[in-house]
Amino acid sequence: MKITNERGNIALNILLIIMLVIIAVLIYILAGGQLPKFTKTGGVNSPVAPTPDTTQMFSQSGGSFSDGLVNPDFSEQYQLDEFGAGISERDIFDRDIDGDGYRDRITRTRNENGTAHFYYEYKIELNKNGDFIDITPDGFRTTEGAECALTKLQFGFQPEFRVIKISRDWQDSWDTPTMATRTIYTFENHKIIPIESKPLKSVCNVVDLF
Repeated sequence: MKITNERGNIALNILLIIMLVIIAVLIYILAGGQLPKFTKTGGVNSPVAPTPDTTQMFSQSGGSFSDGLVNPDFSEQYQLDEFGAGISERDIFDRDIDGDGYRDRITRTRNENGTAHFYYEYKIELNKNGDFIDITPDGFRTTEGAECALTKLQFGFQPEFRVIKISRDWQDSWDTPTMATRTIYTFENHKIIPIESKPLKSVCNVVDLF
Protein backbone atom coordinates (compact mmCIF):
# COMPACT_ATOMS: atom_id res chain seq x y z
CA MET A 1 0.00 0.00 0.00
CA LYS A 2 2.87 2.39 0.85
CA ILE A 3 4.52 1.79 -2.52
CA THR A 4 1.23 2.50 -4.30
CA ASN A 5 0.77 5.79 -2.41
CA GLU A 6 4.34 6.85 -3.21
CA ARG A 7 3.81 6.09 -6.88
CA GLY A 8 0.55 8.07 -6.79
CA ASN A 9 2.29 11.04 -5.19
CA ILE A 10 5.07 10.94 -7.80
CA ALA A 11 2.57 10.85 -10.64
CA LEU A 12 0.64 13.74 -9.07
CA ASN A 13 3.80 15.79 -8.68
CA ILE A 14 4.78 15.17 -12.30
CA LEU A 15 1.32 16.19 -13.44
CA LEU A 16 1.51 19.39 -11.37
CA ILE A 17 4.93 20.23 -12.84
CA ILE A 18 3.63 19.73 -16.38
CA MET A 19 0.62 21.95 -15.67
CA LEU A 20 2.86 24.66 -14.18
CA VAL A 21 5.11 24.56 -17.26
CA ILE A 22 2.10 24.84 -19.61
CA ILE A 23 0.70 27.77 -17.59
CA ALA A 24 4.11 29.50 -17.64
CA VAL A 25 4.38 29.08 -21.42
CA LEU A 26 0.87 30.45 -21.95
CA ILE A 27 1.63 33.48 -19.75
CA TYR A 28 4.87 34.06 -21.68
CA ILE A 29 3.09 33.94 -25.05
CA LEU A 30 0.26 36.22 -23.89
CA ALA A 31 2.86 38.69 -22.65
CA GLY A 32 4.28 38.96 -26.17
CA GLY A 33 6.99 36.31 -26.12
CA GLN A 34 7.73 33.92 -28.95
CA LEU A 35 8.36 30.24 -28.89
CA PRO A 36 11.94 29.24 -29.77
CA LYS A 37 12.57 28.30 -33.40
CA PHE A 38 14.23 24.95 -34.00
CA THR A 39 16.60 24.57 -36.92
CA LYS A 40 16.73 21.29 -38.77
CA THR A 41 20.27 20.01 -39.09
CA GLY A 42 21.55 18.03 -42.02
CA GLY A 43 20.13 17.88 -45.52
CA VAL A 44 20.32 20.61 -48.16
CA ASN A 45 18.75 24.02 -47.71
CA SER A 46 16.36 25.20 -50.40
CA PRO A 47 17.87 27.95 -52.58
CA VAL A 48 16.84 31.44 -51.56
CA ALA A 49 15.99 33.95 -54.27
CA PRO A 50 18.40 36.93 -54.17
CA THR A 51 17.05 40.20 -52.87
CA PRO A 52 16.33 42.46 -55.84
CA ASP A 53 18.37 45.64 -56.26
CA THR A 54 15.65 48.20 -55.72
CA THR A 55 17.80 50.97 -57.11
CA GLN A 56 17.58 49.32 -60.50
CA MET A 57 14.07 47.99 -60.30
CA PHE A 58 11.02 49.82 -61.47
CA SER A 59 9.24 51.86 -58.82
CA GLN A 60 6.20 50.56 -56.97
CA SER A 61 2.80 52.21 -56.95
CA GLY A 62 2.54 54.70 -54.13
CA GLY A 63 6.29 55.22 -53.85
CA SER A 64 8.53 57.92 -55.24
CA PHE A 65 9.24 57.52 -58.94
CA SER A 66 12.79 56.60 -59.93
CA ASP A 67 14.14 56.42 -63.45
CA GLY A 68 16.52 53.69 -62.31
CA LEU A 69 19.60 55.90 -62.52
CA VAL A 70 21.18 56.48 -59.10
CA ASN A 71 24.55 57.60 -57.73
CA PRO A 72 25.81 59.64 -60.69
CA ASP A 73 29.54 59.65 -61.41
CA PHE A 74 29.30 63.33 -62.28
CA SER A 75 26.68 65.88 -61.28
CA GLU A 76 26.46 69.62 -61.83
CA GLN A 77 23.83 72.32 -61.40
CA TYR A 78 23.53 75.41 -63.55
CA GLN A 79 22.14 78.91 -63.21
CA LEU A 80 18.87 79.51 -65.05
CA ASP A 81 18.24 82.69 -67.01
CA GLU A 82 16.18 85.62 -65.75
CA PHE A 83 12.99 83.85 -66.87
CA GLY A 84 13.82 80.64 -65.01
CA ALA A 85 14.57 78.77 -68.22
CA GLY A 86 17.52 76.69 -69.39
CA ILE A 87 19.45 73.63 -68.21
CA SER A 88 19.20 73.32 -64.44
CA GLU A 89 21.24 70.17 -63.84
CA ARG A 90 23.17 67.43 -65.58
CA ASP A 91 24.05 63.98 -64.25
CA ILE A 92 26.37 61.47 -65.90
CA PHE A 93 26.24 57.76 -65.11
CA ASP A 94 29.05 55.42 -66.13
CA ARG A 95 27.38 52.08 -66.75
CA ASP A 96 28.28 49.02 -68.81
CA ILE A 97 25.39 48.81 -71.25
CA ASP A 98 26.62 46.25 -73.77
CA GLY A 99 28.32 43.89 -71.30
CA ASP A 100 31.83 44.22 -72.77
CA GLY A 101 33.38 45.20 -69.43
CA TYR A 102 33.90 48.84 -70.38
CA ARG A 103 31.96 51.72 -68.89
CA ASP A 104 29.53 53.34 -71.27
CA ARG A 105 27.80 56.63 -70.50
CA ILE A 106 24.26 57.84 -69.85
CA THR A 107 23.70 61.58 -69.50
CA ARG A 108 20.52 62.94 -67.95
CA THR A 109 19.80 66.65 -68.41
CA ARG A 110 16.96 68.57 -66.80
CA ASN A 111 15.56 71.42 -68.88
CA GLU A 112 13.35 74.16 -67.45
CA ASN A 113 11.19 76.64 -69.34
CA GLY A 114 10.23 79.02 -66.56
CA THR A 115 6.85 77.37 -65.91
CA ALA A 116 5.63 74.32 -64.01
CA HIS A 117 6.54 72.23 -67.06
CA PHE A 118 9.97 70.74 -67.71
CA TYR A 119 11.63 67.68 -69.20
CA TYR A 120 14.56 65.31 -68.74
CA GLU A 121 16.59 64.46 -71.80
CA TYR A 122 18.68 61.28 -71.96
CA LYS A 123 21.76 60.61 -74.04
CA ILE A 124 23.23 57.11 -74.25
CA GLU A 125 26.77 56.56 -75.53
CA LEU A 126 28.80 53.39 -76.07
CA ASN A 127 32.47 53.32 -75.12
CA LYS A 128 34.48 52.05 -78.08
CA ASN A 129 38.20 52.19 -77.23
CA GLY A 130 37.74 55.49 -75.42
CA ASP A 131 35.50 57.04 -78.06
CA PHE A 132 31.85 57.53 -77.10
CA ILE A 133 29.29 56.77 -79.81
CA ASP A 134 25.78 58.18 -79.43
CA ILE A 135 23.15 55.42 -79.78
CA THR A 136 20.20 57.29 -78.25
CA PRO A 137 16.88 56.40 -79.90
CA ASP A 138 14.58 59.23 -80.96
CA GLY A 139 12.28 60.58 -78.27
CA PHE A 140 14.33 59.59 -75.21
CA ARG A 141 13.03 62.48 -73.12
CA THR A 142 10.24 63.05 -70.66
CA THR A 143 7.26 65.40 -70.81
CA GLU A 144 6.32 66.63 -67.35
CA GLY A 145 4.19 69.23 -65.61
CA ALA A 146 2.68 70.17 -62.29
CA GLU A 147 -0.51 68.20 -62.95
CA CYS A 148 0.90 65.02 -64.44
CA ALA A 149 3.61 63.52 -66.63
CA LEU A 150 2.86 62.61 -70.22
CA THR A 151 6.13 60.69 -70.82
CA LYS A 152 8.51 58.96 -68.42
CA LEU A 153 11.43 56.54 -68.83
CA GLN A 154 12.97 53.98 -66.51
CA PHE A 155 16.30 52.19 -66.94
CA GLY A 156 17.11 48.67 -65.80
CA PHE A 157 20.46 46.87 -65.85
CA GLN A 158 19.73 43.41 -64.39
CA PRO A 159 19.63 40.78 -65.72
CA GLU A 160 20.33 42.83 -68.87
CA PHE A 161 19.99 46.40 -70.04
CA ARG A 162 16.51 47.62 -70.87
CA VAL A 163 14.44 50.80 -70.83
CA ILE A 164 10.70 51.15 -70.32
CA LYS A 165 9.05 54.22 -71.80
CA ILE A 166 5.42 55.02 -71.04
CA SER A 167 3.89 57.94 -72.89
CA ARG A 168 0.57 59.40 -73.95
CA ASP A 169 -0.62 62.15 -76.27
CA TRP A 170 -1.75 65.59 -75.14
CA GLN A 171 -5.43 66.29 -75.75
CA ASP A 172 -7.72 69.26 -74.93
CA SER A 173 -5.76 70.17 -71.79
CA TRP A 174 -2.63 69.01 -69.99
CA ASP A 175 -4.56 66.94 -67.44
CA THR A 176 -7.03 65.34 -69.87
CA PRO A 177 -6.47 61.55 -69.63
CA THR A 178 -5.52 59.80 -72.87
CA MET A 179 -4.44 56.29 -73.81
CA ALA A 180 -0.90 55.51 -72.62
CA THR A 181 1.49 53.21 -74.47
CA ARG A 182 4.34 51.22 -72.98
CA THR A 183 7.41 50.59 -75.12
CA ILE A 184 10.26 48.35 -73.96
CA TYR A 185 13.75 48.85 -75.40
CA THR A 186 16.77 46.57 -75.24
CA PHE A 187 20.35 46.59 -76.51
CA GLU A 188 21.00 44.53 -79.62
CA ASN A 189 23.59 44.72 -82.41
CA HIS A 190 25.14 47.92 -81.04
CA LYS A 191 21.75 49.64 -80.99
CA ILE A 192 18.92 50.28 -78.58
CA ILE A 193 15.80 48.97 -80.25
CA PRO A 194 12.12 48.59 -79.23
CA ILE A 195 11.11 44.97 -78.69
CA GLU A 196 7.57 45.48 -77.41
CA SER A 197 4.91 48.19 -77.61
CA LYS A 198 1.39 47.91 -76.25
CA PRO A 199 -1.43 50.23 -75.16
CA LEU A 200 -2.23 50.21 -71.46
CA LYS A 201 -5.10 52.48 -70.39
CA SER A 202 -6.15 56.13 -70.28
CA VAL A 203 -4.47 58.07 -67.49
CA CYS A 204 -3.43 61.59 -66.62
CA ASN A 205 -0.10 60.77 -64.95
CA VAL A 206 1.82 57.96 -66.67
CA VAL A 207 3.85 57.42 -63.47
CA ASP A 208 0.80 55.54 -62.16
CA LEU A 209 1.47 52.80 -64.72
CA PHE A 210 5.02 51.92 -63.65
